[in-house]
Amino acid sequence: MTVRYAIRPADPGAHLFHVTVTVDTPDPQGQLFMLPVWIPGSYMVREFARNVVRITALADDRPVKIGKLDKHTWRCAPLRGRRPGPLIVAY
Repeated sequence: MTVRYAIRPADPGAHLFHVTVTVDTPDPQGQLFMLPVWIPGSYMVREFARNVVRITALADDRPVKIGKLDKHTWRCAPLRGRRPGPLIVAY
């Protein structure tokens, strides 16, 4: 599985960035996406996912339903009936 990330500053002064994740061969059962809860060397819970303003998913240029499972995990709907092309998640 190949995963590519693209990070573009949206408003650096406000600490806002646009992140795109492309998964070439997503899990047919529904691809999971997770953000870390803490950073190495620190035991304080950071909850980076709380800073996600908006999240969307596309496959074949069509929207894919994406739902939040817990504080830091999202799952995209299975891509049934679609060609097994890339899944693009943007947040």
